[in-house]
Amino acid sequence: MKKVLYISGDGFTDSKKKWKIYFNSFDPFSKNYFITNALKLFTKCEIFNISHSLRHPSFILKLESKHLPGSTFLRTKAIIFINYCINILIRWKIRLNSYDLIIFSDNLFFINQKLFEDIKTIKSSKLILFSNISPINLLVDSQKSCIPYYDIIFISDSGHEKEWKELGGNNIINLPISASSPHTFNKIINNYNDEKLYDVTFIGRLDNLHHHRLEILNYLVSNGVPVNIWTWIDLSKKYLRKFPLLEANLRGQAFGEEMIKILSQSKIVLNIHILSQPDGGNLRLFEIPAARSMQIADKCPENWFRDGHEIVLYKNNKDLLNKINYYLMNDKERARIAMNGYEKLIKEHTYQHRVKKLMNIFQN
Repeated sequence: MKKVLYISGDGFTDSKKKWKIYFNSFDPFSKNYFITNALKLFTKCEIFNISHSLRHPSFILKLESKHLPGSTFLRTKAIIFINYCINILIRWKIRLNSYDLIIFSDNLFFINQKLFEDIKTIKSSKLILFSNISPINLLVDSQKSCIPYYDIIFISDSGHEKEWKELGGNNIINLPISASSPHTFNKIINNYNDEKLYDVTFIGRLDNLHHHRLEILNYLVSNGVPVNIWTWIDLSKKYLRKFPLLEANLRGQAFGEEMIKILSQSKIVLNIHILSQPDGGNLRLFEIPAARSMQIADKCPENWFRDGHEIVLYKNNKDLLNKINYYLMNDKERARIAMNGYEKLIKEHTYQHRVKKLMNIFQN
């Protein structure tokens, strides 16, 4: 595979590292594990990563929060203009280069059918999508209209395959996209001692799309489980008010290196999937074993991690409560499952494995 263009809307502005031609609105993707490994295998892999902050420009949101007349209209027009400019840049980049593959990732707030029609007329590149979400529940109409134009759609949850096909997807492959980078995790974890500071940990969102998580955590806390909770506080405040018991268990927010440190210092980490992931396949499924901690999850395909050997699965709240109490009392069992999970990850679920599998698919 000679030349690849990777387009994403996952970027966050980093004032210390800026792409010169993109100023503050683009991220150099220095910590994107998939691209780090892709660069090693593709002859040339270019990255076009658009800052997610462009989806809702902060200066306009501030005006809107003050209920200034015309601010909502201004936001709508600004987003249309921003998306138009991004589309021009994408067309320009594709016209100047001959890419074998153009890979799109999630958070593609700027794409539309017209862009894809133009790309198809400009070059004969294969168009690929990486997605870890439910298209019916989480994509807007402009993104759904692009689905028939992808040559291959790679997903992480086999339960989403039917949805993609209903929306016009032609070739759906459950790779999965999700994986982990144990080398990066180990470099961070080695900076701290290996003491397990937290009995039970949950890290994740607790907003309107994750109300079931609040109910599960509330059940555990009300039954005496010492769950330590890290969440996106600003997004969750409104929903947490309905569960006052959880307030004493909130520990703040955790992202990046801090998140990895907390995962590694936890005896048990809970993984509660979003409801729109029917079979399981989120990133946390692979991040927890990479941190060498034991994972208790609501779902996981059996050929990824085996229940009772590399992961622990629960059926309902009572089952979850019983399993937490059991494994907190059985250190050797817990350590065995955590290590088995780590070894399975090393063997089959790193980003290098995913990229090599992609290469085999593309070459065949």
